[in-house]
Amino acid sequence: MSAHRRVPCAIRVPMEECAVQVRWTWLYAAVVSAVLSPVASAAEEAAIGEQPSGESSKTAPDTRRPTTRLEEVVVEADKPLSSASADVIRQKDYEVRPHDTLQEILNNTPGLIVAQHQGGGKAPQYLIRGFDADHGTDFAVFVDMLPVNLVTGAHGQGYADVNFVIPETIERLQLFKGPYFAQFGDFANAGAMNLVTKDEFAENFAYASGGFWSTQRYVLGASPRLSWMKTLLAAQVYYTNGPFDDPQNYLRYNFFAKATVEPIPHGKLTISGAAMQGNWNASGQIPLSAVEAGFIDTNPAALVPDPGHRPFDRFDAIDPTEGGRTDRENINIQFSYTPTAEDSVAAQLYFSHNHLALYSNFTLYKDTGLRFYQSGNRIVDNGGLPNPDPTLDYLPGDGIEQDESRVLFGGRASYTTNWFVRDVGMQTEVGIENRNDLIGDLALYRQVRRNRFFAVNRLGVAESSVSGYAAQQTFPYDWLRFDAGLRGDVFFFDGTNELPDQGPDPNFTSVTVRGNTTDGIVSPKANAILTVAPNTEVYLNFGLGFHSNDARLALLGKQNPALAGGLESPLTRSTGYELGVRTRQFDSLDVAAALWRIDLDDELSFSGDAGNQEIGAGGLYQPSGPTRRWGVDLELRYEPVSWLFVDYDLTWNKAQFSDTGDPIPLAPTLLMNGGVTARWGPNFSAAVRVRYLASRPANEEDTLTASGYTLVDLLARYRWRNVEAQLDLLNVSDANWREAQFADTACLLGHVGTGNCLATPGQQGTHEDPPQAIYFTPGNPFWVRGGIAMYF
Repeated sequence: MSAHRRVPCAIRVPMEECAVQVRWTWLYAAVVSAVLSPVASAAEEAAIGEQPSGESSKTAPDTRRPTTRLEEVVVEADKPLSSASADVIRQKDYEVRPHDTLQEILNNTPGLIVAQHQGGGKAPQYLIRGFDADHGTDFAVFVDMLPVNLVTGAHGQGYADVNFVIPETIERLQLFKGPYFAQFGDFANAGAMNLVTKDEFAENFAYASGGFWSTQRYVLGASPRLSWMKTLLAAQVYYTNGPFDDPQNYLRYNFFAKATVEPIPHGKLTISGAAMQGNWNASGQIPLSAVEAGFIDTNPAALVPDPGHRPFDRFDAIDPTEGGRTDRENINIQFSYTPTAEDSVAAQLYFSHNHLALYSNFTLYKDTGLRFYQSGNRIVDNGGLPNPDPTLDYLPGDGIEQDESRVLFGGRASYTTNWFVRDVGMQTEVGIENRNDLIGDLALYRQVRRNRFFAVNRLGVAESSVSGYAAQQTFPYDWLRFDAGLRGDVFFFDGTNELPDQGPDPNFTSVTVRGNTTDGIVSPKANAILTVAPNTEVYLNFGLGFHSNDARLALLGKQNPALAGGLESPLTRSTGYELGVRTRQFDSLDVAAALWRIDLDDELSFSGDAGNQEIGAGGLYQPSGPTRRWGVDLELRYEPVSWLFVDYDLTWNKAQFSDTGDPIPLAPTLLMNGGVTARWGPNFSAAVRVRYLASRPANEEDTLTASGYTLVDLLARYRWRNVEAQLDLLNVSDANWREAQFADTACLLGHVGTGNCLATPGQQGTHEDPPQAIYFTPGNPFWVRGGIAMYF
């Protein structure tokens, strides 16, 4: 056996880990034996030479060569990355950054910004690689490889709510940008993220924090010590009112438990469970024009010359009953087995239950006009034929309620082997996956002040997918590695109409969805990695990816092809390219840069807020059209001295429709995130963090702008014995910023009766919309948060 073979690492799990364990066995036995044999021979000769002189010469010494016994050696090493923009963010990288919520952790991830719009209990909005990925449409999110994104979600496709994760349970965050990785399928166009939880806490703890606006968080964490099992138990209670004039009353409970055992040698079994429940109110998306004017009208303009007004600021609300409630429960079983240095097997089974009820009001009075008013404790529906009366308290009646109750279950299995062709090292991984979503009461209702009055959609959906992939790594030279993959996915959609019997509505029509269909897609990947200098690698990446569309879109297109007018596959193709470099120098400087491009065949077209696909001129379905995004990523980590750490991330993007050149609304253009962290001894640390998002077009015509912002946070931690205190000064410059913003066509009460804001508009979509304007959710002003942790 050649001692110069390029040996692929045997990895215990089929993921890109920062550190992997490699067991040196037969592949290295020849080398180790060659080193140890002369030593053993010398020891043998010395032992023979040291026999007592009085021993009989007739007793022949045992000249058999002693066996060299090789113990298992565990080596910690960095597993090579497959792209310059892939990264692993460990707990130590954010331990002094704000992490009272998972959203704060994600906002310190390179090239990613998440935003909340409609209360803290809703899934965040993900901005990454030129995608305003909404709540996860083009960004795949996992927790211990349990899928978080929800297909055919009540609110949006790929809805990824990570609020069930307790921040203290996270060990590391794995980030994969681009569609270059065979183990990721649906939604992984901009990339994928996997949050890996700890197996146990180093110390048991109790933590309490508080801040402005009645913000409170309480966490208990413990790892009972057992000789045969690692354990982790965590519970959290979180509450805040936010800075809003109408309090959020956001209350969330979390629980997480995990047990890890080794049932057989070289085997690891992990069982974890999580539960979360949350309720909240929200200020909604408010009109920028009203904030800039400082007031809103309290009567329709058509009723009186002076409609009257009341003061209005950026923390006010027009419909204070927006918000929602949600819960999610997960069970995750993972098993890995590495019988030899060459082979490893991994398997996973998961189960989730999820319920969501989301109340929103984006257009206020546009569709219902003066249809509803408050009379005492009653809400009166005048049927769409109002008798304008300036004494009535007219309500914004355009509210929607999005509901779903879901059971999600599935699993995956993979086999990885390391082998040789002549002297060339190989690593082959094959995997299969299955996912099943059983969605009951998937519904869109029209509501006013959380009172339903009409069902637009209601159906049951069974959506399943079967996937397989193969990934092949080849190590022909010490300076060159090839990584190729092929993935195939097949989706099955089935819908059953469950609309209730209901009479006609003066403003809205129901949309019946039923039927079944199937679609599949194949996604090849190819990567080349060149080591051009010590600790410096160049990456060339190519991959095809996809996201699935809402099952309702697929079924609508099949049941009414004439209306669909060229409806394409429910699986939308993406194509990604990347050229990158990553280097580590002087044991203190890490730099990575990447130039990338992602083409998408068509943007998402189903509107969960309207309950229908987008309809254009002539009443036919209009695809949004192909898009192209390209940009540059830069990451820098520098440790000039042992007590000082500097980090900086930049992502510049350009996103536009390929056929027209128009900008993609709300696509991020420039993101920057960075900071300086200082540590004085083992007990005290402080940091300054800066996050920047540039202004970007809010509509295709680029006539409206979503304003950017710069946020600065100051953070400090101090530990004395078993007590740790923290103090966070957040948004220290008191920036007046918009956390989320949209171009919408809403009508305020003071507009009803003028322009296209009609008092009795009739059926939705039969009249021309008013001009678009900016509506937004405000970000928090300057605020202070402090906390104390007790370790035991």
